[in-house]
Amino acid sequence: MTKKLQYTVPPVFVAAILLLVYAVFRLFPFGTGTVSWCDMNQQVIPFLMDFKNILDGKADMFLNLQNAGGMNFWGVFLFFISSPFSFLVLLVDKASIYKYINILLLLKMMTCAFTASVYFRKRYSNLNLPQVTALSVMYAFCGYTMFYYQNIVWLDMMYLFPLLLLSLHKLAEEKKPLCYILVFSAILTVNFYLSYMVVIFLILSAGIWLFFFHDKAERKYLILLFGLSTLVTGLLTGVVWLPSLLEYLVSARTGDIITSLRTGKFITHLDTTLTVILCTGAIIAAVVMVFISRIYHDNYVKLLLILLAVTLIPVFFEPVNKMWHTGSYQSFPVRYGYMPIFIGLILSAECISNLNRNAGGLQLNRNNPGSVITAAVAIIAVIFCAYTILRYEFKTVTVYTMTLWGDKNSFKRLFLFAMAVAFVYLIVMLQMHYHQVKKLLFSIFLCVLTVLEAVFYSSVYIGSAGSNAQYYTPIMDLADRINNNSLYRVKMEEKYFDVNLIGSMGYNSLSHYTSLTSKQYMFAMKKLGYSSYWMEVNSNGGTKLTDALLGNKYVLTRTYDVFDEQLSNGNAGDTVYANGLYSIVKKNTDIPFGFVMKSNNITKLKDLPDFTRLQLQQYLFESVFSSKQELIQQYQPTSMKNVTVKKDDNYKFLLNNQEEEGNIRYEIPVEGTQTLYFDCFDQLTNQLYEHINSSFSITVNGQMLEIEYPTQPQNGLVCLGTFTDEIVVVDIGVLKNVYAKSFGVAGLKEDVLSSALASVPKADLRQSGNSIVGTATAEQDGEYLFLPVSYSKGFRASVNGKPAEIYRVFDSFMAVKLEKGQNQISVTYIPEGFMPGLILTAAGVVCAFLLEFFRRKGSLYRWKRTQTVFQILFAGLLVCTIAVIYIMPIIIFFA
Repeated sequence: MTKKLQYTVPPVFVAAILLLVYAVFRLFPFGTGTVSWCDMNQQVIPFLMDFKNILDGKADMFLNLQNAGGMNFWGVFLFFISSPFSFLVLLVDKASIYKYINILLLLKMMTCAFTASVYFRKRYSNLNLPQVTALSVMYAFCGYTMFYYQNIVWLDMMYLFPLLLLSLHKLAEEKKPLCYILVFSAILTVNFYLSYMVVIFLILSAGIWLFFFHDKAERKYLILLFGLSTLVTGLLTGVVWLPSLLEYLVSARTGDIITSLRTGKFITHLDTTLTVILCTGAIIAAVVMVFISRIYHDNYVKLLLILLAVTLIPVFFEPVNKMWHTGSYQSFPVRYGYMPIFIGLILSAECISNLNRNAGGLQLNRNNPGSVITAAVAIIAVIFCAYTILRYEFKTVTVYTMTLWGDKNSFKRLFLFAMAVAFVYLIVMLQMHYHQVKKLLFSIFLCVLTVLEAVFYSSVYIGSAGSNAQYYTPIMDLADRINNNSLYRVKMEEKYFDVNLIGSMGYNSLSHYTSLTSKQYMFAMKKLGYSSYWMEVNSNGGTKLTDALLGNKYVLTRTYDVFDEQLSNGNAGDTVYANGLYSIVKKNTDIPFGFVMKSNNITKLKDLPDFTRLQLQQYLFESVFSSKQELIQQYQPTSMKNVTVKKDDNYKFLLNNQEEEGNIRYEIPVEGTQTLYFDCFDQLTNQLYEHINSSFSITVNGQMLEIEYPTQPQNGLVCLGTFTDEIVVVDIGVLKNVYAKSFGVAGLKEDVLSSALASVPKADLRQSGNSIVGTATAEQDGEYLFLPVSYSKGFRASVNGKPAEIYRVFDSFMAVKLEKGQNQISVTYIPEGFMPGLILTAAGVVCAFLLEFFRRKGSLYRWKRTQTVFQILFAGLLVCTIAVIYIMPIIIFFA
């Protein structure tokens, strides 16, 4: 019964503490508050909704048209939500997921405490129930959880880490690799990206232990067993890491590692990085106690100290930190933080276990009253300190949940609190060490301090980030409101909410935001005039031409803007659905998703030319419709004030008087009906902030449209309105000196576009699983089905039952050659690397059985030459890892 309590009490303790914090901050289930913020809002919850769509049979795991114009959701799943807990979304309706995420966080933190308790119970049999509970709860409420719970799948990595260490012990002590293979496979499956850091840790920890602390007689055999087990794991998870890696390599996230290492500071942002570690004060006290109690002579303790130092080095030194993150990172700079924290907690367990052993032979009749009072006063003082900070400095210490970074003011207060708690931990450990208190009272003090830390830090990092889940009710109310069985897309007129939510509603979309956003797709969308920054592609921007070609049949807009937008932007059409905040409007320019186009040389359309964005609109029109008509009419300024414009390779805007705003005026005589667009664009990048941002204001006929343009959510083409036979005055305010590649005002001729769209041979397409199937009719040879789906190497096409070539056109879309007459078309997508990965996984299953077979027969002991080869290879791998991760980035930084 006691053993069962060792495993059940820590999770219950975690639940009680977190529910208390939920209650105080009115978070669900005690109110309508949600713990969701930042990446949880932008990515995790939308993808849980996408996953629910997939589980309900409303979307496909491979060909996911809800995101990025059609993308591989397999990689997104493995990057963000490949947790067994994710399947619980089947039990929750979409509108409730923002509340359900509170429960999901609770369950994962309880699991972290459970797996930690399993480790401490298995490795330290003399720890009592309160001690195991305290250490396990410390792990669940550690700084890694507090800072990174918004990327909730990272907590899966966290709760698997104690099991990984147990499996390594089992491999080293019992020579049984199966547990290691299974746990490491689970880690690779749960999060492909963070597994890179686990691999680094495995090489360093296993290498240091085997080469410097383990018995030489068994070293070669263990290296062979460890190496073969790791290779088998790699094969078993081939279907996970191979397609994920290939998707990541074509994303906009990849960059120049050398440039990254040379930029920035040498010391990390300690106010953020170090605070992650400081949230567990017992670790600091344990390091001190290791030396006071002289247990550092033990080889395992030496290993723990070395591993703690090795995993803390990147916390302090930025070049090393970047290499722990594959060369660069945007935010969240301690994604490996659960490793040093748990190692530190193992050191704490070593210290407490040693204190228990030393106290075993000494039977105290009673606790020393002076020591008890000292500890009690110290604990009360720290409680008062916590209350004072939360009561009077709450806004200061919670800056992280507003900015993703700490600052000097928050760090100062949190550092002092952490040191105070660590000092009290040290006091009670010293009292136990010098036999001043009995084991039970020491354990109680330990639990009290643990609860204090847990409540304090979860208030700072969880309670402060809470928001009202009701905010998302009108957004999710838009789901399932369009009664249309054909293929279509929905766009936002502006960025009203997180871009991934359009797909989460169940609608196909051009929008997407993850680290896996394709660079090719992102840059194509930028060229076509849609808004984009960092790794986010939004559907706002573009023109009526691109919206028609890419299948944007419906527009999400604010309800109170519908009438004005119908008048000014030409979005007149039926309002499909409206609630108090948002409306879905069907666009007038209707064209099927996919259509037949002519081309004498389709290969010439592979890449968009190096034109301005407005020029590209005309090029696209001519290419798709085989027409030489003028669709886009560009206009020149009629006057300028306080600004000089120079044009060579770029446009250069120089203010004559830096203290005043410049003005560029267009007086445009619109003939017929035209929709006017304004553009300013420079380079194809995925930077968070570009130099052209906030350079212009835009006023049309005296009405201000944009105060500052471009911005992160609005850097595509700006629709100035639709006008008929009138003079339109457009004033572009120049706010600063700036240069740009693309700039100007142009009109799109409505009659020319309408005539062209009406003449397009239409296709009849639908999605069936991971395929797009349907029919299209070609009137003659040399005609192609234009498919507005993001191009990828995983697509295969057949026309009338025969394989057909897929051509990449306009940077990131597809065209399939048709036969004359009616064509039965099927375009199927399987992620690149999935089938080879599946073969690797099958081979891994076979190799796992063979490894276990040879191990049981004792054959591995006789593979002496193989053991020697593995030892040499592993020694080289260890040296290379240390050189590449710790030495090379320092040299590059100072070079």
